[in-house]
Amino acid sequence: MDHVSWANVFTLLRLGLVGPLVWAVLSRQFALGLGLFLVGVATDVLDGWVARRERPTLRGQLLDPLADKVFYFSLAVCFYEVGRLSLLAVLLFLLPQVGIAVGTVVLWRRRKELRARWPGKAAAALTALASGLLFLTSQGMWVYWAAVASQFGAALYYLAQQAKRRTPEAAGPEIPANRRP
Repeated sequence: MDHVSWANVFTLLRLGLVGPLVWAVLSRQFALGLGLFLVGVATDVLDGWVARRERPTLRGQLLDPLADKVFYFSLAVCFYEVGRLSLLAVLLFLLPQVGIAVGTVVLWRRRKELRARWPGKAAAALTALASGLLFLTSQGMWVYWAAVASQFGAALYYLAQQAKRRTPEAAGPEIPANRRP
C-alpha cells in the first residue's frame, strides 16, 4: 500500500467538502457555506505547508490543483445558480483554469515537474477573497472580476515560462523516484 501523506489527506478533505458546500450555497445557507468554504481554504493552506515540510509528492502536485479547480469551479457555478455571478463570469473563470490544467498535464508528461509560482498564488488568493465575499454580498462580484483577470494573468505567465527553454524559474522541484506514486 502506498504511503498517504498528510498533505494529500488535507487535499482529499477539501474535495470532500465540495458536496456539502454546493448544498449550502444552493440552499442559500450562506453562513454555513462560508464556514465550509473557510475550512476548505484552511485545508489548502495546510496541505501546502505540510507538503513543503514532508517533501511534495507527484501525486500531491497533481491532486492539489485538481482539488482547487473542482472546489472553486463548483462554487462559481453555485453562485451563478443563486444569482451572485453571471454566466460570463463563470465561463471566463473556467477558461484559464482549463488552460492551466492542460498545461499541467503536458508539463508533467514532458518533464514530470510541477510548481506553483507567485502569479498563480496571487490569483488563487484573490479568487479565495472574491469567493468569500460572495457569501456575504452579491457585490463581491466586482472583486470576482479582478480574480478572473488575475487567473488570465497567471495562465499567461505560466505559458510564457514554459515557452522558454528550461530555466530555474520554469522548473519545478525534483521528486525522488521513491516518492513518486
